[in-house]
Amino acid sequence: MFRFNMASLQQVLSSRWIAAAVLLFALQTTFLLWMSERHHAEALQAVKFKQSAQSASEAIQQRLNAYRQILKGVEQLYISSQFVSAEEFRLYVDDYLKSTEYNSLNALGFIKYIHLQHPETFKDLEIPLPQLLKHLEFIKGDEEVAPVLYVEPRNDANRETLLKNTFLDTQLRADLLEAGDGDRLVLSGHYAANTVVQPYKNYIFHAPVYRHHDGMQTGDRRHWLNGWVFLRFDVAALLAEALHPMEQRLVHFDVFDQGREEGQVPLYHSGSDDEHVHDNEAEFTVAQTLNVSGQVWRLRARSTPAFEAATDYRDANDMGVLGVVISLLLAALVQFAVVRNRTRNALEKYSLALNSSEQRWKFAMESTGDGVWDWNVLESKVVFSDHWKKILGFAADELDHKPATWNQRIHPDDAPVAMDLHQQVLDGEREQYAIEYRMLCKDGSWKWVFDRGMVLMHDEQGKPTRILGTLADISKIKQSEEVVWQYANVDTLTGLPNRRLFFDRLDHALHGIKNNNQKLAIIFLDLDRFKEVNDSQGHDQGDKLLLQAGKRLTGCVGNKDLVARLGGDEFVLMLSDAHASHVEALAQRVLEALSQPFQLDDTHAYVSASLGIAIFPDDAGNKEDLMKRVDQAMYASKQKGGNCFTYFTPRMQQSAEHRMRLSHDLRQAINNDEFFLEYQPVVDLQTNMVVKAEALLRWQHPVKGLIPPMEFVCIAEDNLLIVPIGEWVFKTAIAQCRQWRQSLHPMFQVAVNKSPVQFATEHRKNEDWLFEMAKNHHEGNMVVVEITERLLLDASSHVSERLAQYQQAGVQVALDDFGTGYSALSYLKKFPIDYVKIDRSFVRELGTSGEDEALCRAIIVMAHSLGMQVIAEGIENQRQLRMLQEMGCDFGQGYYFSPPLRPEAFVSWHHEWHQHPAIISR
Repeated sequence: MFRFNMASLQQVLSSRWIAAAVLLFALQTTFLLWMSERHHAEALQAVKFKQSAQSASEAIQQRLNAYRQILKGVEQLYISSQFVSAEEFRLYVDDYLKSTEYNSLNALGFIKYIHLQHPETFKDLEIPLPQLLKHLEFIKGDEEVAPVLYVEPRNDANRETLLKNTFLDTQLRADLLEAGDGDRLVLSGHYAANTVVQPYKNYIFHAPVYRHHDGMQTGDRRHWLNGWVFLRFDVAALLAEALHPMEQRLVHFDVFDQGREEGQVPLYHSGSDDEHVHDNEAEFTVAQTLNVSGQVWRLRARSTPAFEAATDYRDANDMGVLGVVISLLLAALVQFAVVRNRTRNALEKYSLALNSSEQRWKFAMESTGDGVWDWNVLESKVVFSDHWKKILGFAADELDHKPATWNQRIHPDDAPVAMDLHQQVLDGEREQYAIEYRMLCKDGSWKWVFDRGMVLMHDEQGKPTRILGTLADISKIKQSEEVVWQYANVDTLTGLPNRRLFFDRLDHALHGIKNNNQKLAIIFLDLDRFKEVNDSQGHDQGDKLLLQAGKRLTGCVGNKDLVARLGGDEFVLMLSDAHASHVEALAQRVLEALSQPFQLDDTHAYVSASLGIAIFPDDAGNKEDLMKRVDQAMYASKQKGGNCFTYFTPRMQQSAEHRMRLSHDLRQAINNDEFFLEYQPVVDLQTNMVVKAEALLRWQHPVKGLIPPMEFVCIAEDNLLIVPIGEWVFKTAIAQCRQWRQSLHPMFQVAVNKSPVQFATEHRKNEDWLFEMAKNHHEGNMVVVEITERLLLDASSHVSERLAQYQQAGVQVALDDFGTGYSALSYLKKFPIDYVKIDRSFVRELGTSGEDEALCRAIIVMAHSLGMQVIAEGIENQRQLRMLQEMGCDFGQGYYFSPPLRPEAFVSWHHEWHQHPAIISR
């Protein structure tokens, strides 16, 4: 069988016609293979050309998107701060302008929107409006202007645009108002030759910024418009930067703007200066339409002769040579099979390369921590990656691939916006999107995610058929934002709104009131004597008191009212009901709540509050004036002694200015020797002897004359000038007492009043006089320190230590104004008190008020039983004197004996008194 076949084959091969037929068939086969390979090479070149054109389109969009992001960042600068200075603007945009990545960017700036009839549009100008209008050109009768306030960098071309009214250009004005009214980005270009921008060279992105964005209605955008941030770029330079990599592949591009009435306008041309070269000769051409912020650009790509000549025909030529050389049909058929197999393998590799590229892209996306989704619109199927499901707590085999599975997990509050955005993509209105919303996890919790997607494929009608995107977990970012918001807006001690949040709420409230013709009440309060608690008990105890005070204030107001802590011991209440009955009732509740004792670690503290009340818009027309008025009203309550509320009156403004002038003059009074002391005699009611006197501070102002202590002592305490003044008083009084011990009586004493502020720990080092007296113990009893009851009520170890030091040095202590404060026997027993001074308010009514007589008698009996002596203040007639003598009062002082006297007059009075001692029997 084998021999027969071989013989038959040899017979056939020996035939001349069959050999010619085989040769002819081989040549025909070779020719066909050669032509097929040429077509394949040309097809590959066409694919490369289309890829270059697509890359060019994407590169242009990426460049434009980069500029949109830069402008978005500048817009965020204005959102975070309604007023941005020129320096702040320059510092913010400087990095962009210096970056080599944005060589086509030639200006970033801010155009201010000003409506001459709306002051709120120009109240934040750095220069007055009249001065600005002198530099502006504008059409007479036009109430709207839009000057360029900021522009960077400050080169010659950009300086010419500063303070130019952009509304003089009709097209530019239309573009700006379109951006402001629509709250969207608008691209402008093709300016006429009379504008500051060269025609057809530069394009400008405009983005509106508003003074107030939250809750803004569409119709209110013009009202809240602050201006526009803009970015100007050289369109030819931008296109050159984007297209240069593709031009190196020997592909030339033309870009036209087709969205203008003047027709197709050339924006860019690569290659020869003659833009019509190769239009009819190029083998490969393609055109694409670009949507650039509402404008239509057309990108046209064409191959160059060098690109066309780069088509690789080497495989085809090799195959032809081999076909001619190989004369045998078997070799030709084998060659044909090899070529066909090689062609098939090349196509398969190309397909595998495309699939591999897509897989690598998805892997790269997931490596960033984002989940990937792939939506086949035609099949209504969404493929979720394993990481996408893991973000929501699901395993890889859970969840089906229906779009409804995704949509149903979006939070109800976020779903309308998210669904509307998805629908815009499905309708072909946008190519990509990005949005934040909450999604329901497997465990029932809600998680913040960042969803972004882009259209990958379209059908013949331009509708999307495949959409690809990612899902990122941003829950930690949201939590961080919440923590930052808390630190920025909430007082960390009390949990109440802080100054920033209060003024933000006040702005919103005042805006609503202006629109509704309503009123609003502000109560500003400061805790009386809180500084004494803070200084004597320590700052930690002061913080506990403030925390309790905040809770009490919150309990006093309603749900529609606001309580905030502005700082220190200052609180503010914002009341939506400004009727006098409601405001006064609430103010009274606040006074009663804060007058109750505050429980600290080891003791109780007693404070009260001074309240100021102002009404908007009756007392002020804006936020700043309103807070000034309510502060002045609060200070008026302080002057009344605290624990009360006061409405603002116009006279308070004058009082505040007077207080400021006194505070300034008070700082100069010590150095200028404007203070002096007067001494009021203290008479021994049993022996008629005068061996004591109370030193009283006086201020001889060089212009205003003698100023009463009640006008300047409280100011000195507020700004701590009472410390050096008090030191001067002690040293002056001690020096005077030394003289009088030599000239009047060897045991003469001087009483000096000591402010609670001087007992603060940080001021104790100033009492040098005490250490001097401690060294000379025999001089210690020449000074009597007078303190008030409220100092003992808030007493800490610091106060006890200081009183003990007085006792060791021989300094005696008198409790002044006894009976007018929170008197308690436990305090008299606890502290080393030598004298109790009956307040003049009880002495004044002796002989006419049985209650005051009983109180005086009880005080004297109580003090004597505790080993203390009693001094009665304010004795003005003989009846008061007789009654106090009968009660057993030890000492007395008042105008019945003598008013306060200068040292020389006091010496004269003292001699005369002791020469006529019977005066006490009048």
